[in-house]
Amino acid sequence: MKTLSAATDSLSVKEPRPSGSSDCDVTTCKSGEQNPQHHEETFRVLLNATQNAAFLIDLQGRILCANQEAALLTGVPIELLPGRLFVACLPAGAAEAWHQKTLEAIRCGQPIYFEDEADGKLFSNSVHPVCSASGHVVQLVFYSKDITDERRSEEERKKLTAQLQQAQKMEAIGTLAGGMAHDFNNLLMAIQGNVSLILFDMEAVHPHHRILVNIENLIRSGAELTSKLLGYARRGKYESRPMAMNDLVRETSETFGRMRKDITIAHNLAEDLKRIIADRGQLEQVLLNLFVNAADAMPAGGKLILKTRNVTHQAIPFRGYSIRPGPYALLTVTDTGVGMAPETIARIFDPFFTTKKMGRGTGLGLASAYGIVKSHNGYIEVESEAGKGSTFSVFLPATDQCTPDEAAPNWKPAAGCGAILLVDDEQTVLEVTAQMIERLGYTVTQARSGREAIDRFQENPDGFSLVILDMIMPEMGGGEVFDQLKRIYPCVKVLLASGYSMQGQAREIMNRGCIGFIQKPFTLQDLSIRLQAILNPA
Repeated sequence: MKTLSAATDSLSVKEPRPSGSSDCDVTTCKSGEQNPQHHEETFRVLLNATQNAAFLIDLQGRILCANQEAALLTGVPIELLPGRLFVACLPAGAAEAWHQKTLEAIRCGQPIYFEDEADGKLFSNSVHPVCSASGHVVQLVFYSKDITDERRSEEERKKLTAQLQQAQKMEAIGTLAGGMAHDFNNLLMAIQGNVSLILFDMEAVHPHHRILVNIENLIRSGAELTSKLLGYARRGKYESRPMAMNDLVRETSETFGRMRKDITIAHNLAEDLKRIIADRGQLEQVLLNLFVNAADAMPAGGKLILKTRNVTHQAIPFRGYSIRPGPYALLTVTDTGVGMAPETIARIFDPFFTTKKMGRGTGLGLASAYGIVKSHNGYIEVESEAGKGSTFSVFLPATDQCTPDEAAPNWKPAAGCGAILLVDDEQTVLEVTAQMIERLGYTVTQARSGREAIDRFQENPDGFSLVILDMIMPEMGGGEVFDQLKRIYPCVKVLLASGYSMQGQAREIMNRGCIGFIQKPFTLQDLSIRLQAILNPA
């Protein structure tokens, strides 16, 4: 460029820096000082040095020369562009904006940068005046670049960044909730244990019996609350039990109905519906997520139809995955909302996918419901059509097992015998659990840390019938303690106890040979049944 500048009296005109291109100086020569053909070739070389569509225009608006990108942009062969009116090559509706920007560039003698939209695409543009030696604008250089994909990628990056920040915030809240719920579970365990011990020696006609039973019910409600908090924090399935799905559907829908009185809820529940094996709190979360999703589809109100029936695996739509044969309980949740387009249906269970505006939803509700249903060996499907509402179908394996209350209404503990090593870092939990074990007829050795448990066990490895091991302890956790005990005595029987779920770390320990799992807070009945099953199997 220094050689060209030395031979000409010119003004540099710089384009904006697009990605992958360098500054390009466009010059005009003194009249008569250089061959016009050489002058035109110089401009052609300079225009082709950019990745943008570039045009050299005279003041009458005719194209003097252009580059290959300009030909691609306009759809006109490059050899046919010179001589054409520039505005005639622009998309419909863009000519006026370019005309105004051109006048502004001529008037101020400075480059003008702007964006415009045409044919559904977004363009980044600039108009650069080219001046003569006397300072008058004699020509104009136009640059244009299609930035549709770049802008879309930028918006997608912003969206993903916001989602990541939201996920990190949720993870932090989950960790906090998990810690608080774990500590609260230990308090419930201590209360539950003491209540169980009092009830063990109390006749049902005692005036305080009903009060203590009510306390147990409150403890159970508190345990369900911490189960939800821990489920949010750990995303695990808790210890599942046989349950009547109709009862949960009625209770959850009634609670939801009180919050959304503009939605009419209709029930069509099969009286002979088979029971399912599930964690009540986790399944309640699935129902609430489905109800909230339906409500969002009916902002002006509508009707929510809940239906249950017995089906077999043959009723489950085939989606390319294997389906376990057998009986299922089917729940359908139908709304009269706005419905969904096929492309939305295809992504409805994807994590972070949401049709709501930024800040109105996390896109985790249906993804969470999908994960919980799958963790219960079930299937969830959706059918919808724009303007005609949606139907979510939840298939859960059915069972003939009775609920615990139905199985043993007048339960009395069986006398046990054997030596048990009890390991827990919480003194109150350790003491009350030891009393419960002794009340059931067993002898107990207490250890308040993993290291103490290993030392006690090493003294007499074959002297213990069972080790009840807390999973979460400082310094040496339950997993490490279990591995050490197995090395000392490979035949050791270990019952894992925790307020956390059976998923994640607990599942890993179970897979390494742990004989069972009991979730805190547990009653004397729960403990007796579990100990009998391990130490005195039928």
